[in-house]
Amino acid sequence: MVHCGRVLFRKICCLIVVALLVSVLPLEARGRTTTIIINAGSARATVDGRAVTMLVPSVVDQTLQRTLVPIGFIARYVGFTVTSEASGSLKLSTGTSTVVVTPGKQDALVNGTAVHLGMEMRGLLGEVLVAVDDIHSLLPVEVHTGSTGHEFVFTRTVDTPVVSGSVDSEAVTLGVKHEQVFKQTVDFYIVRIDMTGKGIRVLSCQSVGGVGTARYPSAYVGSLKPLALMNATPFNMTSYIMSGSVQNQGIPVYYSGTYIATIGIDPDNTPFYAEGTARAVIRLGGGQEIPALRINQSAAGATAQGCSLYSNYYSGGIFVASSELLLVIQGSSIVRTLSGSSFVPSSMQSGQLAVYIRRPDLVTSARAAASVEMRTFVGSRDCTGATFLQCGPVVVRDSKPYLDYRKYKDIGRATKLGSRAFIGMDDQKHLFFIATPARVRLQFGDVSLALSRLGLFTNVVTLDGGTSTTLYYKGQYIIKGSRAITNVLCVPAQ
Repeated sequence: MVHCGRVLFRKICCLIVVALLVSVLPLEARGRTTTIIINAGSARATVDGRAVTMLVPSVVDQTLQRTLVPIGFIARYVGFTVTSEASGSLKLSTGTSTVVVTPGKQDALVNGTAVHLGMEMRGLLGEVLVAVDDIHSLLPVEVHTGSTGHEFVFTRTVDTPVVSGSVDSEAVTLGVKHEQVFKQTVDFYIVRIDMTGKGIRVLSCQSVGGVGTARYPSAYVGSLKPLALMNATPFNMTSYIMSGSVQNQGIPVYYSGTYIATIGIDPDNTPFYAEGTARAVIRLGGGQEIPALRINQSAAGATAQGCSLYSNYYSGGIFVASSELLLVIQGSSIVRTLSGSSFVPSSMQSGQLAVYIRRPDLVTSARAAASVEMRTFVGSRDCTGATFLQCGPVVVRDSKPYLDYRKYKDIGRATKLGSRAFIGMDDQKHLFFIATPARVRLQFGDVSLALSRLGLFTNVVTLDGGTSTTLYYKGQYIIKGSRAITNVLCVPAQ
């Protein structure tokens, strides 16, 4: 009898544990939530608890007693790329959705289909104002009215992919296409990666120590054992510019203020394209933003309007005066504070960053901050938490051939003959590793025409070529570079 009672007790305990796990799992699987709060008639907003000033305030229509809010502002913070059209329209896009909103109209386009709204949209200073209760028809957000009745809350949750078991290797496939480039027929080897495949991830991996510590392709293949791998050194490389992942390794790897074209991967595993000026911003706990003026370079001056940022790739040392401040951060946490001492960035752990501030008023603000957060932008797109590469030039944009050399560094290299490597994407959550062993040049746009004729890609950007060009696929080298490289993109096999 006692034994039966113990067995029953154990069964009840097991059922309770299972019930608790079942109740907890959906919460864990919900992933990252973005919350935006906008007040009626105000330019002030709150994004994930941080105060933000909008370029255009929300507007209250006194006749209809409805509030209109800037949809471009909301779209940017929930993962959309926002571009202005010549007509005054805004195009809001992700890898899976495109929304076009036009001032003066009451219909918007969602993936090409007209959606009738309850109120005519308005334009102001390049923004488009949309009635609050129409937002949910256009963007994947939940809309609620706050306790005051004059406060509107917009939330979006991106599910964290949950993977169990082995990776779907069939989601990674290889094909070869033959296209005419100038006066020769060129083989393009194309690895297509279905980002919706079970367990599929694309990682940016660097050699330990960064520039000057490059490894040969076989070293990466031997340690990573990937389904697919390619070189990922950016085309316009100078001594400080490297490709990399801000989220996965905490390494800001571009010059702030450099124009880049990038294909990246959002936290929900969706590829995206962005172009514009790259910049990093340090946000103090109280909401104050400080631009990162120098990244892995000699420090900005003591009167500079911003800070300097260092990762453990920086091999030099820094002396921090007693009137200055250096913060070592990991995520949004401050793990170390220095003044009046020397510091060697290479001593930091992977994922840590050093924020060096010299201007007195900024030092005072930073000393009072309980947390420090870094956000990264490419043009107007917030790329914080995303994996992206600094690369270029663009060769295919919006499915059309494109080549504009004027915006890029080292663009004279486009005239050189050599094998080439590219990264591409389409609108169906496919990423592409593209390489050709043929000796071609980009100067005349022939490669752009060839790749656009294939009809496979919406966007393609250039990586480094020549002896760096490497493409590995499921146990064999398609193209094996003869040069040691610092960066690779890979698809892990597990």
